[in-house]
Amino acid sequence: ITTTPEYGAQVIIPALAEFSQRHPALRVRHVSSSHHADLISERFDVAIRLGTLADSRYRAALISRFAIVPVAAPSWLAQHPVKTLEELAHAAWIIHERLTAPLRWPLTGPDEESIAFEIKQAPRLSADSASALMAFALAGSGIALLPEWLVAAALADSALVKVMPAFSFPRQGVYAVYPDAQHVPVRVRAFIDFLRERLG
Repeated sequence: ITTTPEYGAQVIIPALAEFSQRHPALRVRHVSSSHHADLISERFDVAIRLGTLADSRYRAALISRFAIVPVAAPSWLAQHPVKTLEELAHAAWIIHERLTAPLRWPLTGPDEESIAFEIKQAPRLSADSASALMAFALAGSGIALLPEWLVAAALADSALVKVMPAFSFPRQGVYAVYPDAQHVPVRVRAFIDFLRERLG
């Protein structure tokens, strides 16, 4: 099984530990990587992927959904107040390098209205992992768009705060991706069902 380091450590490894206790005959190998593996050549049964899926060579099962939120350090926001979507569009963003321009999202406003939002200022900072984006945000480098499950503790401690919290970014999917074989192995189906039960 392969996952991103952050989601693996916080969510999948605790689930795998319980799953392996339920199925003691199974041997479990977990690999953390921010890069998408070739499941067949690298002999993975399952990859857990977040966001939206682009690769159609594999089958995918939706496990659950999660919120993504724009966050910044209170010290940064004190110096660069963001009170309108126009200010948000021209703010200093820290972006995941996997995102491609134009950086656009449909937002949901406080009255459930749909609003097209685009980052207008080219980001100066990018990184290849959510934990690096979070570290930049904690260091006062700008706004990062991050999974709520990753930043929950930092929000609770007020190390980070939500920016423009009345507006919601699209919820993201958690997918179990597996090779498109004629017969899905029983262990793969059992793990997907277990994750849905635990996270759904």
